[in-house]
Amino acid sequence: MPQRPSNRELKALTHLGEDNILGPDDFKDIGEKVFAGMLKKGWVVEAEGHPNRFRATIKGLTIHEGEIIFAGRLKR
Repeated sequence: MPQRPSNRELKALTHLGEDNILGPDDFKDIGEKVFAGMLKKGWVVEAEGHPNRFRATIKGLTIHEGEIIFAGRLKR
């Protein structure tokens, strides 16, 4: 079972959803350490063809078995 994201990480993942591609400047309120931790955990990855822009992975969008964040909404 994946580690549950903190509230700050959950906020960023919710904004990213399944389709959005955003940069780290869009998430200044969560902090650089939190964003770096998300990169290290594999919850966000650099988007192909978009330098310095990131997208959420399915690993990051799955917070518990059966709970997945889709386009800014939590589905159970």
